[in-house]
Amino acid sequence: MNRLLGHAWEHNPFYRRKWTAAGVRQRRLSRLEDLADFPLTMRVELVADQTASPPLGSNRARPLAEFRRIHRSSGTTRTPVFWGDTARTWRWILEGSERLFQLAGVQPADRLLFAMGFGPSSGPWIIYEGAHRLGCLCFTSAAVEVGEQRRWLEQFRPSILVGKPSALLALAAAGPGAGRRPASPGVRMLILTGEPNFESLRGRLERAWGAECFDRYGLTEAGSVAGECPAHPGGMHLLDEAFIAESIDPLTGRPVANGAPGELVLTTLGRVDRPIIRYRTGDRVRLVRDYACACGRSGTLLLGGVRRLGADETPKARRKP
Repeated sequence: MNRLLGHAWEHNPFYRRKWTAAGVRQRRLSRLEDLADFPLTMRVELVADQTASPPLGSNRARPLAEFRRIHRSSGTTRTPVFWGDTARTWRWILEGSERLFQLAGVQPADRLLFAMGFGPSSGPWIIYEGAHRLGCLCFTSAAVEVGEQRRWLEQFRPSILVGKPSALLALAAAGPGAGRRPASPGVRMLILTGEPNFESLRGRLERAWGAECFDRYGLTEAGSVAGECPAHPGGMHLLDEAFIAESIDPLTGRPVANGAPGELVLTTLGRVDRPIIRYRTGDRVRLVRDYACACGRSGTLLLGGVRRLGADETPKARRKP
């Protein structure tokens, strides 16, 4: 954490201005709790900074010429934000994606079929290239109609499917004997991404495919953040080695108790060339610290999954009469 703060003070104009304006002077933390002395980062700040100085704004610690990729957040519910990576930060992103595959029990010998589109958002690319990094054989089928996807499914014979829950349900329904037997007997695992994974939908998917579901969570600004393990503890394991996670009351900004609902605040430890430091994600979680899971992993658990904050849970709600 201290390495990240020192690097940002020296090389990142966005955070240097932000912290100076907030009266922050410390460059090192004597304890992690002191991170709360630094101001929260809002998406609107990043969007305004990019608008003033396109394409990436001043939140970067390296010259623009050293960046190798630019992706955009989905922008489905909010103004999209653009995010760039140097070669070393993209490598850090893919290391996290690979770890989530390993956490779920994916092996290099697995074949993965990706029923998802590859647009400007970083999510599909991070997941796909993370599987490549693990050594898996990968194939994507999202750009064709469902009937053709079914034919590719039979020819490619994947052991794992990756995609949005709705897309995987549609793919199962298009198969012969839909609803009476597994949609493809060789599929042992479904990795869900891109849509809220409600338990009722999970059950339908597992019955349709005869396979186990695993949820994973990430965002363009952070990369791969958390994922499920085979023990299915009712939540997702945070990659504690890659992130500092906090949970705050979205209306007051104050920390909430362990396990209580709150807004997820993230700091990326390894994305040093374009970090987020105390970034308000706008996602509602229940963080459980020091969770000892049956899978053998101990750390932070995102209990019950992740959902977007409602309009009545945001700071704007406090200003309503």
